[in-house]
Amino acid sequence: MSNARYLIVSYFVFAIVCFGLGLLVYFILRKPFEAVADAIAGTRGQILKRSLMVTLTVAGVLGFLGYSYNDKGCVSYEQVIQNRAGLVRANVEQVQGASDWIVWTVLAWGVVVAIILSTLRRKKSES
Repeated sequence: MSNARYLIVSYFVFAIVCFGLGLLVYFILRKPFEAVADAIAGTRGQILKRSLMVTLTVAGVLGFLGYSYNDKGCVSYEQVIQNRAGLVRANVEQVQGASDWIVWTVLAWGVVVAIILSTLRRKKSES
């Protein structure tokens, strides 16, 4: 397979991998998060449940899209495809970027859940 074809195929494959990574993390965290979201009365719980999946998959895709060949010194298409090892390294960095974004998103959701739980505990103790 030529480097040009490898670039095209790997770009789409790794885009799907990064998207799938976000979905995988969502499916792992879905049940515990639903328990917290169900503790919230009204439509806020449903909004939180839906937004968890959206934010995790978007984080995976944004991490993937955050890689730039221009930042690595490649100005032309020929420079990008000249080195197969560089293309493979780019794929690894795309997955790492997606993982970083997903980790930060999970951390942000952890803060949101902590705030929600402390608010619920405060309301429960006031009653």
